Amino acid sequence: MNTYKKNKIRGKEVTDLGLGNNIFDDNQRVINRDGSFNIKRKGIPFRESFSVYQWLISMSWVKFCCLILITYLVVNIFFATLYYIGGDANFEGIETNNNFDRFLNEFFFSTQTFTTVGYGRINPVGVYSNIISSIESLTGLLSLALATGLLYGRFVKPVAKIIYSDTAVIAPYKDISGLQFRIANKRRDHQMVDVEVDVLLSKIENDKAMFYNLKLEYRKVSFFTTAWTVNHPIDEDSPLSGMTEKDLKDIDAEFFILLKGFDDTFAQVVHSRSSYKYNEIVWGAKFVSLYGKDDDGKTIIELDKISEYYKVALPQLELKTG
Repeated sequence: MNTYKKNKIRGKEVTDLGLGNNIFDDNQRVINRDGSFNIKRKGIPFRESFSVYQWLISMSWVKFCCLILITYLVVNIFFATLYYIGGDANFEGIETNNNFDRFLNEFFFSTQTFTTVGYGRINPVGVYSNIISSIESLTGLLSLALATGLLYGRFVKPVAKIIYSDTAVIAPYKDISGLQFRIANKRRDHQMVDVEVDVLLSKIENDKAMFYNLKLEYRKVSFFTTAWTVNHPIDEDSPLSGMTEKDLKDIDAEFFILLKGFDDTFAQVVHSRSSYKYNEIVWGAKFVSLYGKDDDGKTIIELDKISEYYKVALPQLELKTG
């Protein structure tokens, strides 16, 4: 029996993580590197589970801008078509007999009505065109208010931009070893304070997914202005004590990273999540230094090196790589 099997019950088990104890497929991570959960929910109708606001507020800026542009064009083409169906008699100021040019004139009239600009060269005549333009004016006011609210919501949405090292390492730490990874605040001018991090180990035991809270050297920092190397000492009380690379693979180990801190720009608490699978752990390595000095003697941090490491020997024989 190896050292891992003797120590497999060590560490504080977490029973209320909210993920259940069901076994996931081999090599399937629970939390993706971007913080999203790799779990699909079924059994609820789409219309009940789908949130339009959440979809619009969380999509990328490129998709959001494209959606606004496409919606704007489609709505105005729709109203321009209604104007076109009404015929020439419903408008004054359209000086063309070409059908395509007339449609263009009515399309641009639609955009002016939709945005309540109203330059005045073209104006509706009769009940039909005035009813359509009245409906479009109301639609435009409501649509612009909605788009403005979404735009504002996207700007003020508090989101933590945390950089995680591509891999975690098993590195020498004092007379033992430690599980380490690095994090840093990606935003240049956003200051975070009272930052806390929790690291949990997910592993398969007795055909069940079990979760263990890992004790950290420092769980909280008051100021998060530089990079932070989060360290879990692998002492005799650690769930990782005596484990090898093969042991981590056999138990399908995944390390959950849960971070929260106060962002003084948003004046709110922000959160970030990520994870490392067993095959993203480098055994016998240390991170390179990120710090240097500029010409004025100020400290600089080279965050492009946050994932760089170099190989070293581990102090404990039981922390071998086979």
